[in-house]
Amino acid sequence: MHRAQIGHIQYINTYPLYYTLMKERETLPFNLISDIPARLNEMMRKGELDASFISSFEYAAAADQYLIQPDICLASTGYVNSVLLISNRDIEDLDGADIGLSNASATSSNLIRILLNEFYGFSNTFHYIPYPEKFHLSLKHHDAILIIGDEALQFTDNGSYKKYDIGQLWTEKTGYPIVFALLAISTRSAKTCKKTLDLLMAKINESQKIFKEQPEVIAQFARTHSDLSINYLDYFSNLTYTFTDELKEALLYYYMMLEKCTIIRDTDTLRFY
Repeated sequence: MHRAQIGHIQYINTYPLYYTLMKERETLPFNLISDIPARLNEMMRKGELDASFISSFEYAAAADQYLIQPDICLASTGYVNSVLLISNRDIEDLDGADIGLSNASATSSNLIRILLNEFYGFSNTFHYIPYPEKFHLSLKHHDAILIIGDEALQFTDNGSYKKYDIGQLWTEKTGYPIVFALLAISTRSAKTCKKTLDLLMAKINESQKIFKEQPEVIAQFARTHSDLSINYLDYFSNLTYTFTDELKEALLYYYMMLEKCTIIRDTDTLRFY
């Protein structure tokens, strides 16, 4: 009998959604696979996972393989603090610069391509950096680097570098929020794993209820499962988890800009589970 495989983004930004699942991991009737977004994207594309949060970019890249859960996402409006461009010089001076990209990123690496090309008029080269957590080493080989997730939250320096919050920059330039990730169901699994998917959503909804009513419970869980030195409640307050109509519109705008920059074909329809 098939045991369902459910993906879990391993960053703390998913704790308000996955708190119950993480606490009950050992007794769940499915396997919870924790990894970085790019790896989960790859596993979903190969059919190795039945459902997972995937990068918003991944949905556009292979929309025929996925159905989206219509109520849940990972998004921000403005400042987010976990998607950062760290630069050796002002962003206005990055025309022609070499930009290092986190290999964990899909949505964010294309946000920076759009921003630099469309809103600054720049032409840049981009390369993936193998160890995004080694900020200072990467910045010796690149004019600027993009880092995401817990690696971005770990970033500290003595003022030697310019730091730009991509969530804030995107909203300033476009007027739109960013939808970073979507809860996707494999089209193959949508019918065969219905009971598992119902349970998955029940557990996510339970976590969200706890987060709304007792956010300190989630923050304390994060403190005991992460070594980040941050205010977890402040960080979580920068994030949005409800997939509103406004966020669906923002997601379609992102897809339109991907096509405008000839990164990928436009995806003008969202297919829901």
